[in-house]
Amino acid sequence: MSLRARLALFLALSVGLALLFQGALSYLAFKRLLEADLDRSLLFYVEALSEGRRPPRGEFAFRLVQEDKAHQSANFPDWPDLPPGARWREGWRVLVLEVPGGTLTVARYDPGAAAALARFRLALWGSGALLTLLAVLLASRVAQAALTPLSRLTEVAQRVADSGDLSHRVVPGGGGELKALAEAFNHMLERLQAFLDRERRFTRDAAHELRTPVAAALAQLEAAEAGYLPRGEAQEAVKEELLRMKRLVEALLVLAREGRVERIPLDLAQLARQEAEAFGVPYRGPGHLAFQGDPLLLSQALRNLLQNALLHGEGLGVEVALRVEGEEAFLEVQDQGPGMPEEALKEAAGPFFRASGKPGEGLGLSVAAKVAEAHGGRLELKPNRPRGLIAALRLPLTLG
Repeated sequence: MSLRARLALFLALSVGLALLFQGALSYLAFKRLLEADLDRSLLFYVEALSEGRRPPRGEFAFRLVQEDKAHQSANFPDWPDLPPGARWREGWRVLVLEVPGGTLTVARYDPGAAAALARFRLALWGSGALLTLLAVLLASRVAQAALTPLSRLTEVAQRVADSGDLSHRVVPGGGGELKALAEAFNHMLERLQAFLDRERRFTRDAAHELRTPVAAALAQLEAAEAGYLPRGEAQEAVKEELLRMKRLVEALLVLAREGRVERIPLDLAQLARQEAEAFGVPYRGPGHLAFQGDPLLLSQALRNLLQNALLHGEGLGVEVALRVEGEEAFLEVQDQGPGMPEEALKEAAGPFFRASGKPGEGLGLSVAAKVAEAHGGRLELKPNRPRGLIAALRLPLTLG
């Protein structure tokens, strides 16, 4: 059963049950009102009998059973003895009262009252059925109108699934949760489209960057085979290109990990100090800092920042600094080189970005940014005053 049919059925059942409950209450109220009026007339009849007056208008009857003797009116029906109380019997409203030594049964014949109750029941059933039918039709229309945005979303999702084209969008309609769902779906498609565009650019750039060292190494080997280049010189050139390709592949593998890291306890201050010593630059910061993360990836990210500072910062005033602010650690590499223009800082963390003609693969900052994101943080690039660049891994100290 479709969602529209289930929603329409639910609305129709709700309306039907509400009508049934209201009809039952109305019938009981009308019946009690009618019976109370008849019972009052029977009590007036009892008073008239006791005082010898004329009875109220209408057909009344009585039977008095006292000390095994019965006295009754000529029109009293042939009924067996009834227990005390009020009841309906064959169109008569009957009231049985206890009196000294026996019982007094008084009855009023009023077929119109019984017929009125029957007609009222029939009217309730008829109107209830008609209103329930109208509720079914109205619920179907309401369900169709309410689910139209969901139908449009389903249609767009099907078109995207069939064509693979993420440019389709849902026109937000209606309101409330369905409109929010349509907007969230469009936002998801936009994110997926942007992700695929980045992946296509990244794949295209990666293929180009990998093709370059392969072509250079092949050219060196062909030149050596043709005798244009000494074999030893060709081997050195091929080795250099293979090392460049190795660095590219390692960086690409880090970028392809999609945030999957194995967090283990480590000393972030010790890791920073070791990398600074390996590059021969000073370290400034605390002696120890407990952290949960991937030491290999963090070392790779810090190494990339140091290589970037030594290459593009011309090795001027390079140092590693570690500081803590609140619940975050800032692992920084500072230099006093020429720095980067403001517009370049926004694009520097993108894959294969090069702000100058210096050699390199253009992946160092991308890898560092990816490692920071994998640890729940981010890479921040900002000018170092009075000159230079500060590249900081901003890392949360508590796991989210």
